[in-house]
Amino acid sequence: MMKALKMLRTLLLVLGPLSFLVFLVTVYFAASCNPWWNFFKGAFSDLGSPRATNPWIFNIGLMTMGTIIALYSLGILWSVETKLEGFASGLLFVSGIFLFLIGYYPSGTKPHTFVSTWFYLQSFLASAFLGLALLAKKEKLFGSILFLLGILPVPLGYLIQFTIGWPSVAVLELAGALFIEASALTASIYFLRIMKAKTT
Repeated sequence: MMKALKMLRTLLLVLGPLSFLVFLVTVYFAASCNPWWNFFKGAFSDLGSPRATNPWIFNIGLMTMGTIIALYSLGILWSVETKLEGFASGLLFVSGIFLFLIGYYPSGTKPHTFVSTWFYLQSFLASAFLGLALLAKKEKLFGSILFLLGILPVPLGYLIQFTIGWPSVAVLELAGALFIEASALTASIYFLRIMKAKTT
C-alpha cells in the first residue's frame, strides 16, 4: 500500500513539468490543421478561435493541461510541510482551473482575456509564494530560484515591450510558459528529493 501511494505521489509530482510537453504536442497538431497561423504574428489562442480549423484540438489540449496542473498541485500539497507551501499549492490549483477555462472560453468569447491573464498571474504568484515558503525553511537555492521565477516575468515582459517590443503575442505567451515550466521543474525536483530522503 505504501509503495502504491509513493508511486502515486511521484506521478503527481512529475505531471507539472510534463504539462509543457502536452502544450507542445497540442500546438503542433493544432498548427498543422491551420497553415495560415504564424508564431511571429499571432497568438496561440488563435488556434482555438472560431476561424480555426478543428479548434477543439487546441481547446481540449488546454483543458487537459489545466487538469494536469490541478492534479500536480495536489502532489505539491501532499508533499508540503508548512502552511505557506500549502497556500502556494492552492494558488497553483487555481491556475490550473484558469488554464482549463482558457480552453472552455476560447478566443472570441468575453471571459477569454480575463482567464488567460489570470492563468499566468496565478502561476507566477504560486512560484513566488512557494519560493518564499522554501526560503523561510532555509532552502536557499530552490527558494531563490522559485521566487525569482515568480517575480521576474511581469517586469521583464514590460521592459521588453517598452524597449524592443514583442514580435507577437505568441512569443510573449511562450516566454511566460517557459517561466512556468522552469518553476514546475524546480519544484518537482525539490519535492521529489525530499520524498526520497524521507523514504531512505
